[in-house]
Order: sequence, then structure tokens, then C-alpha cells
Amino acid sequence: MIDIEELILLREHSRLLVMNSWRLEIPEVSRNIIIANALNDCVLYKNLNLVGYLITTRRVFIIGASENTPFQEILYHFYHTVETGIAEYKKMRNEYDGTYHSEHHVYHKLFTPYPFLNDYIRALITGKEVNLPYYDPYLKHLKHYIHHHNYCSALDYSGGKSPVIVATDDIIL
Repeated sequence: MIDIEELILLREHSRLLVMNSWRLEIPEVSRNIIIANALNDCVLYKNLNLVGYLITTRRVFIIGASENTPFQEILYHFYHTVETGIAEYKKMRNEYDGTYHSEHHVYHKLFTPYPFLNDYIRALITGKEVNLPYYDPYLKHLKHYIHHHNYCSALDYSGGKSPVIVATDDIIL
């Protein structure tokens, strides 16, 4: 049997999700809160051991696994929870037109999933240091962005507390 630490190291337990056009309908702060709440919901109700995440203007990077819930099921739960959050936001603003309703299951249109292949981001959001024998301006910019971003697990690894529950003590990569 494979343990949780080995599961998380597998690429199939990480995903890059690119937000589709719905992101233009909701201000960034509200959008980030909806996504953070959806990730927390996955941690609490799908037993996701989330060891890394980053929410940007257009993208969501996720690294995690569960011992008893398949990663694809976790992603579907995440999509559904984001869909519900969008509907609640729109209802609160009296902008709801029925588009984001759980019976319609539009969550497959909310994000375009891609493999998470960026090893720099993978390391930085899981509390690892990236050191190169040469100067890389991209890496310098990326480190600054990630270490100063409010919606990122790097906060948890540096001793702070981000808006999402991260398994920093339970999992060692």
C-alpha cells in the first residue's frame, strides 16, 4: 500500500486549473474567497491533505491527496463548491440568473484543468527552497510573488496562516 507522502509526490495528485470567463464576473477578492472556501471544504469533507496551493488572478495550483478519496472526486467536489459559491455571491448581489445552479452542473466549464508541471512553483508552495547555481530573474520574481501573496500555502510554511487549511505538520515531502 502506498502512503500519503508518496501519493502527493505523484503528478496526478496535483493540478493547475485555469479559470474560464466566470472570473470576469466576480471581483478578485470575492473570487479568491470562494476558491479558498472550496479548498477548505475539500479538506474538511473529502479528507484532502492539502500540502500546497496558490490562487492567482487566473489560475489555481493544487497539490494534495487523500488516503480514502480519489483525487478526481476531490476535484469534482471542489468544482461543485466553487459553483455553489458563485451562485451564492450572485444571489447576494441580485445578479443571479440561474446559470450557476447545481442541477445544471456547469462546473466543467468553470476551469480548464492542466497538469501541474512547474517545479519551481511546486517547490515554493510546499515550503521548499529553490537554489540555482546562476541568477534566474524569473525565479527571483516568482519567489517574491509567492512569498508575498495572501492566497498561497507558502504563508503556512513560513510560520503564518493562510486562508486555507494546509497540512504542513502532517505531511513531509
